[in-house]
Amino acid sequence: MGGKKVPRTKNNAKPSNSSRTAELLGSSTPSTIFFGGLGLANSNDQDAFDANIIPELQIILRKLSKKDPMTKKKALQELLGCIVDNDVETLKTFLPLWPKHYQNLANDPEHNVRELSQSVTQLLMSKCNRNMAPYLKLLVPVWLCSRYDSYAPAASIATNSFLETFAASGANRTKEVCQHCQTEILEYVTRNITFHTASTMSLGKSLTPEEEEQKYQRVLVSSFKVISFLLQHVSSQIEEDIKQGLATLLNHQKFWIFAKHKLPAIRASWFECVYHILQIPLLDIVTSHKTQLISLSFQFIDEADPLVAPHIWGCVLLLQTNYNDWYSSLNMRKAVLPKLSTMLKNAFNRNASAICPNLLPFLANVTQESLQDLDILEFYKRFFDDLKIGIVGTYDPPLSKSDIMVIHNAYFECMRFLLQQMNQKEGGEEEQRNDFAIDLLQNHLLKPIAQLLSDENAHVKCFFQHTSALVAFWDRQCQNGHDKSLLYGKLLKLFWTDIFALVTENLAVQGEVNEHLLSNVLLLVQNLHVANPSLESPSVKFQEETESQQEEIIRSSKKETQEAAAFIQKELKQLAIKLVRICLDKAKISTNPSRYVEHIGILTRMFGDLKFYESLTESNEIRATLDVILGLLGNGSHDINKETCDSLMDIIFEVLVWLQPEQRFEYIEKSLLRVQHHYVQNLLLQRLLSYPLCTEPAVRRMLITEDICTIIDRIANEVVADNNRDKLNLLHKCFFQTDTGDILINAGTVDQILRAMSQPLEQSSNLDSETVEVCGSFIAQIMPVICSNANSSLAVRQEIFLKLFKFSLEHQPGDYLSEDTLWELTTCWQDALSSKDIEIDEDLLNKCAQIVEQLAYKVCDTEVRTAEEILVDSMAEAMAKFVICSTENIEDETTKLERIDTTLKALLTSPMITDELVHKFENRCVYLQALQYELVTGITAGSEFKSACFEEELIHSVIRRAALNFSTIVKLVCPVDTHEQQPVANGGVDDEITEDYCDPNENILKHWSDYLKEKILQCLRVAASADLWLEISGDLQCPKLDLVCMLSENVHNFMGNSSGLVDIIKDRLEQQALEQQCSPINSRLLGYLVHHNQYTVFEESATILLHEHLAEILTNNGSYKAYVMILQHLLPKLAQRSLGLSLPIMRTDPPEIWVKAAVFRCLIVNNFATDLNTPSDRNIIVSAVQFLTTIGEQNASQKDLLHYNVDLHKMSYDSVLNTVEFIKLLTEVLQRFPYELSIKNWDTIRIGLSSWILTLSKSLSNYCDPKISFFMSAVYQLFASLMRFIYSEKQKSSTEMLKNVIDEWDTLFAREVNVVLFKSFYQVTNEEANVDKDFLVCHQALLESIIPTLEFIDYSFIYSFCKSPNAKISLDHLCNYLLKLLHNRQYSVRLFAVHALRQLTPDFVADDIQLNEKHQSDLDINVSSPITQWHFLNRFEDYITRYNSLIENYLKEFTFKLTELDDLEPIDKHNALSYLLIWDCVLNACARSPVSLRAVYTNWLNENHYEENFLHFLFRAMPVDILKNHGAKLQSNSVFKELTWSQLKDKELSLERYACHLYTEVLRKLPAVVRKWWNTSQSRQKNFVDNLTTNYVSTLICSEELKAIANRKEKHENMQVTVHISTREVLAVYAIDEARMELVISLASNYPLGAVKVESGKQIGGRASSRNVGMQLTLLLTHQNGTIYDGLTMWKNNLDKKFEGVEECYVCYTVIHQDTCQLPKLTCKTCKKKFHGPCLYKWFTTSSKSTCPICRNVF
Repeated sequence: MGGKKVPRTKNNAKPSNSSRTAELLGSSTPSTIFFGGLGLANSNDQDAFDANIIPELQIILRKLSKKDPMTKKKALQELLGCIVDNDVETLKTFLPLWPKHYQNLANDPEHNVRELSQSVTQLLMSKCNRNMAPYLKLLVPVWLCSRYDSYAPAASIATNSFLETFAASGANRTKEVCQHCQTEILEYVTRNITFHTASTMSLGKSLTPEEEEQKYQRVLVSSFKVISFLLQHVSSQIEEDIKQGLATLLNHQKFWIFAKHKLPAIRASWFECVYHILQIPLLDIVTSHKTQLISLSFQFIDEADPLVAPHIWGCVLLLQTNYNDWYSSLNMRKAVLPKLSTMLKNAFNRNASAICPNLLPFLANVTQESLQDLDILEFYKRFFDDLKIGIVGTYDPPLSKSDIMVIHNAYFECMRFLLQQMNQKEGGEEEQRNDFAIDLLQNHLLKPIAQLLSDENAHVKCFFQHTSALVAFWDRQCQNGHDKSLLYGKLLKLFWTDIFALVTENLAVQGEVNEHLLSNVLLLVQNLHVANPSLESPSVKFQEETESQQEEIIRSSKKETQEAAAFIQKELKQLAIKLVRICLDKAKISTNPSRYVEHIGILTRMFGDLKFYESLTESNEIRATLDVILGLLGNGSHDINKETCDSLMDIIFEVLVWLQPEQRFEYIEKSLLRVQHHYVQNLLLQRLLSYPLCTEPAVRRMLITEDICTIIDRIANEVVADNNRDKLNLLHKCFFQTDTGDILINAGTVDQILRAMSQPLEQSSNLDSETVEVCGSFIAQIMPVICSNANSSLAVRQEIFLKLFKFSLEHQPGDYLSEDTLWELTTCWQDALSSKDIEIDEDLLNKCAQIVEQLAYKVCDTEVRTAEEILVDSMAEAMAKFVICSTENIEDETTKLERIDTTLKALLTSPMITDELVHKFENRCVYLQALQYELVTGITAGSEFKSACFEEELIHSVIRRAALNFSTIVKLVCPVDTHEQQPVANGGVDDEITEDYCDPNENILKHWSDYLKEKILQCLRVAASADLWLEISGDLQCPKLDLVCMLSENVHNFMGNSSGLVDIIKDRLEQQALEQQCSPINSRLLGYLVHHNQYTVFEESATILLHEHLAEILTNNGSYKAYVMILQHLLPKLAQRSLGLSLPIMRTDPPEIWVKAAVFRCLIVNNFATDLNTPSDRNIIVSAVQFLTTIGEQNASQKDLLHYNVDLHKMSYDSVLNTVEFIKLLTEVLQRFPYELSIKNWDTIRIGLSSWILTLSKSLSNYCDPKISFFMSAVYQLFASLMRFIYSEKQKSSTEMLKNVIDEWDTLFAREVNVVLFKSFYQVTNEEANVDKDFLVCHQALLESIIPTLEFIDYSFIYSFCKSPNAKISLDHLCNYLLKLLHNRQYSVRLFAVHALRQLTPDFVADDIQLNEKHQSDLDINVSSPITQWHFLNRFEDYITRYNSLIENYLKEFTFKLTELDDLEPIDKHNALSYLLIWDCVLNACARSPVSLRAVYTNWLNENHYEENFLHFLFRAMPVDILKNHGAKLQSNSVFKELTWSQLKDKELSLERYACHLYTEVLRKLPAVVRKWWNTSQSRQKNFVDNLTTNYVSTLICSEELKAIANRKEKHENMQVTVHISTREVLAVYAIDEARMELVISLASNYPLGAVKVESGKQIGGRASSRNVGMQLTLLLTHQNGTIYDGLTMWKNNLDKKFEGVEECYVCYTVIHQDTCQLPKLTCKTCKKKFHGPCLYKWFTTSSKSTCPICRNVF
């Protein structure tokens, strides 16, 4: 940058010219070894380093000579590293050079350089040690100055290094170093002070004036401080040279100038230096400058700077001490006293902490001679007048606490000193001294007290403390006989007289007393009460009268310090009595007596003797005192707060102590109890119930009186209301037991307390948990007390027991209650039962059973969202404990068993779980499972399955009650494995069982009644039904799911228990199966045996062993039905290929067809679940096909064997079941191995299906009959399997199967079967409104089983059937039917309607195409009716309009504002989903229609504005997170991806996800519709939609469209399309012969909202033609509802027609119309020009004329 052209020397080894110039300038100064950073040494030999110095150090030393601070800083850092890395021998060569650099660097302007230089010195001293000794005289002066560097880190390093070097290891050699270098030190600082200026100190340095001044000031301060440091360490051994040097310094005029320097730091260091000079015995040196020193010191006696003032006052005191004539050169009246007065008035200029400690010594040295012509008493008076202002005056801001304390100390020290001086003087002027002392007392003690009493001042407390100490000092002096002049006595008398008058006068005013006055008077009394007679100032020790008296005081000091001041029991006590009387009088008339009562309490605690209390009234009687205090409680008690009541009650009981016991209790009963104040009554009751008063007989009698009982009852009710702990403690005290077991209150009061405290247990849900815990814990703690010695009535005890029992049933651990409280309440009633404190009779047992039943109903009837299994388990635990505790003390075994049985019947019997309800529940579950095409078919034990009706609300109650009953039974009969619960210690060795060990199996029932066994079987049936219900109901609510799982787990645990009862139940179940008393539910009960200990030991093989065991015994005994149902239940748990033709039942010939059919189905499922088959599978196939063939042949000979064309309602259940199982077997074979079927088998399927649909038609009116429902479901499943097979075969090449089977099916059977199945479903769904509510769930299950099969219906048959003139279901009826189903409560039915409409849409569209072509050919229709009413979508109009009214509220609350999103109401999913499903069908119709018809559809939507509400609602239904973050893509856009049909069928599909899917669909299929809506929206809405679409949807659509174009396989003649996905561009090239036309289509970032950009490339025509082509394509892509490829195809067709010679329309100038895709057909009769019909209509409407656009003649 314009610098020197000569290259720099490596490492800057050679100094620059500016440095050389600085060296030459530095050489002009006087040559000396001490530069102290003030100038540069002569360094002409800088380049000639000692050859022994290593090169690294040479380079560093050269860098240290640079001016740049950064260079010096880096050099010092490198030097530190070099010192660490090298040894001492290497560094020795460097040591002679370091002092010179250190003198410069230690005073460098840059603080970082100074800090690093100290670090280098510290490191050198620690490493080189004694090798630094030769250079100490060069280093120490600068080193000491660095200790006082203004930069704290540098000063700290210098100080620490100096101490580490000379004061380490306990040997302090600082003094020796100072003596060794004292001459050099003094010369160095003298030169800095007297010779240098700011400019000469920085000579040769490139510093600013400010930097020079700062350096100069820093050196001056450190120089003065070094002198002080030096004098401190060499004061005892000062050599003559030092004296001469100090004399030279003092004689230099410049030295004295610094006393008046503007910088406080320099002034402070100067006075500190002078202070240390004055302390050494050098008076001969200082004497000549005495006058100058005195003048300067006293001149600045009012210095306000806290840094300077202490040193000035130190100098003043030393000058007063060293020179008796210190005042001779001063004019005290003009020069000193005014400044002193000003300083005192200004509170020492807020520098009291530094000045006040010097005030007393200064005052002691002021004599009459020093005051010259001013009287010393006058001086004292002025002094205290000024000093008093600092105490009573106000300052802004207020004085600090520390300043206040030191000012008061100085004030009272000076006062005590002067009064002591007055008292010690003898001789004349005694009267004058007394007058002065009295004036001092009145004006400077009593007057400030009077002023401070009524003020809120920070000085009050401190002033009163010192006043009390001073008065106590006077009192002690008088008591010890040291008041010879009687001055202290006079002062004391005057003090107490004025204090009495002052207090009485201030307090005896009319009305309320000032709050500050009252508090300050009390504060003064308190300080006087605790005043210590021997209290003296911590800073000053005053001399007593004589030496002998001093010795005597010292000897008796310990005794005196413990004695109280004599005035406390005299004057102060009388003052306190006066104050109490005044406060009592004021409290009587005050509206706020609390503040007076508070002071009364404090004063009475100070003087609490009988005489004091008697003196509080005029009659001097203690009874009168009590009446006065009680009157404060009785009069206006409602205005007295609790603290006041506490204080008054404390005072009353303090006074009552002085009465005789009889008088005391009489006064309590006749006076205190009459006070109608609740809190006072509580306080009194607390006193009476507390020890020792509660042991007094008089108090015991008093506690059972009616008044006390009323108070206790009130307190109990208040505890419930406010949960007050103090009141609760009162209630606890009421139940204190004496040695005889009695309590302090009577039974009636106990009953009232219990009723009140038990209320929260009944209202726990409405109260806070703390109240319930407090009351419950209280009852649990006192329950043992009230049940003993008849301390309460039996009725109340039973009432409380029932409440506790109910509470334990209602709550469990984890509720809002703590576990400890619940445990207390539970064990409370259990202990009462166990100890026979509560005995269960029949009435009490029935009440307990009612509570159990009530709670069971309560939980079932309300929507409980708690973990219900925990609640049930808790209730069962409580019920089991109730059974055990209520019977454990019955000694007779027979009676005990009868009692247990009676108790169980009472607790377990419930109308919620009867045999009838359980049977209905079983039927419901079996029906639902059979409809889900499971293996199990509905069979009931001993009777036909006629109905599956069951109230849905009862299911939960049945399961819950069964879970409760079974859990209770399990806890009573199942032993616990105690081996795992026993404590183990010390290497696994069992500890000894102690006496308090409780065996958990001790109370397990060993004998089981028949009732108990029946209840277990009933619960097992419910458990089996509930398991089945759980399998078939995937959407169970959480509480129901928890209960079913809990019940199932309990059954598993029970069956695996070692109890003998389990074996009994096992035998009962097997016996029922042998007796053919079996149903699908009973078969599941046998399945529970897999958890029995007999099978669990085999682990995974347990199910196989159970099956083999049951197969053997059941088949051998002919129980075929039971075995089949067991096989069906166990089949999912059996291993694959574990069943074969070797089954015992295969060797039998059951009479029922369904038994063998069901067995074959089980064999097929077990062996053909995988794709790999074995040769043995062939045998199963052959056997199954042979069975089918046999049954088919039997059907030909036996009429109605398979129920062809009959009414099933008239047939028996078993016969219909045969047909159902046969159809299911056909379905299974058709799915697994259809190619193994023979022609006969195919005929059976085809003919059977065509016949069974006729049977279905005849029986459909009774479809609620289970056998008809099963038949209907089986037929639909067979149809679906057949159609699935046919569809798959049609995808293959022509086969024999296709020719022989499928063609015949299509020709003869397909149409009729499809139509009848659809009509059957149509009839069933139309009957839904008439279905009984108990059968509604079964009806829905029937539909669920049928709807998946309807996807295989060929809807072309349905359309042609409905289109026929004689059809009962017309097309209008069909559309209305399907659109109504979109609002069905069942989601699968809605999806069926959507699927059906999608399948029917092509047929409707085909008809619309024909109608559209017909209308387009008619000019009148084109011209007069642009929006027609004849098309398919018109059928949706009523439903869209209806739903628009339902969603209107949702649209109003959302106007695309972010602030609205948090307040949106939840959307009704049912209505909203119906609305969106309709629009899904509309979008599908538009997408399936050609461009011309699509234009008609979209015009109809736009004309009616249907799309506006639809698009608005889509945004309203989107996820809130997406809407909130619409402006930035912070959420995933996966919710906008297209939904597949399987995803759409998911019942858990959210409305938000579906709305996002539809928005993407409408943008994809109808972009022009959305674009038009968006362009006409308001700005806020437009921006919102634009941002959301850009961030979440556009990327998806653009990617799909471009990939679709790129992946298209068909090629257009004359047109090639190229896609650039990364740039969102499509290049279309239209080529004909050698000419080319290119167009580049660019998609906008918000496509398809934003219009595409079309740019023209090479064109066939001219520039105008290219612009026209680009505009045409832009219009096509902007206004047509289709894809980019659709627009390109239309553009290509347009050009094709144009080059084929087709004349273009002279309105739009295109050949093919963008909406109708028609050629111009309407010709003007005059000019023969052709036009599109819509274009011509638009021309007529806009011009309001019917003329030709070209020739203007009438068209």
